[in-house]
Amino acid sequence: MDKTDIPRLAQRQLADYDAHHPGLVFEQDAGLLSIADAYTLQIEVAQLRQARGEELAGYKIGCLSPAVRLQLGLDEAVFGHVHATEVYSDRTTLDAATFDGLAIEGEFAVRLSADIPDPASLEQAPREFVESVFPVIELHNYVFRGSSPTAPELIGNNALNAGAVIGNVEPALLEPDQLLAETISVRINDELVGAADAGAISGGPLASLVHLVKRLHSFGIHPRKGQILLTGSPLPLFPVRAGDHIQVQCPNLGSVETRVK
Repeated sequence: MDKTDIPRLAQRQLADYDAHHPGLVFEQDAGLLSIADAYTLQIEVAQLRQARGEELAGYKIGCLSPAVRLQLGLDEAVFGHVHATEVYSDRTTLDAATFDGLAIEGEFAVRLSADIPDPASLEQAPREFVESVFPVIELHNYVFRGSSPTAPELIGNNALNAGAVIGNVEPALLEPDQLLAETISVRINDELVGAADAGAISGGPLASLVHLVKRLHSFGIHPRKGQILLTGSPLPLFPVRAGDHIQVQCPNLGSVETRVK
């Protein structure tokens, strides 16, 4: 693809996102984008959002499963941007009409206590950079416009991220072994739909965090103090709809909930 097309596509992407119909460009142009192009597109859209005053709250990692990567033709997990305008407080009521195919994941997030200069620094001394670990409800626009899901569409649509709901309490980082044993559960309308230990993701949240920082570092992106990093979920993605009540709970890290209208 001609790289001069990326700014044009980014403008279209953002306009469609604002209209609550993200990714319409992929109905026609999906086959033209490489994975590298898709990341350029994602970053360009994020820069447009920041230029109009949307603060960057942090980043997310996705496609941690080797099976999912194989399906999409990926060699690595993917990252996305999390914008402050889409970080919601505990017990917020979400409007389903502002999403396209709203779906959620329950996952572990961290807040940074310092800038991360490079992945090695984080890997050697995570406590120097991680202030807290807590459960979040990640929000997704779960829609693919192409004839089948592709890595460029996933990446170009910000890894499907549409924000996150975070709790009011952010506990300090647990000991690594204790964190691996921490259970996260998702309830929808008071029914348990999934539960898993953090260790179900290889290496747990801290390993995912390092992986995310490595992916960001390869694009010249360095997470900053105060940002939140979503470390992926050991559970599936769950579609939700108007009327649903979602709760994500961890025994030692607290809980977070939201309703959809």
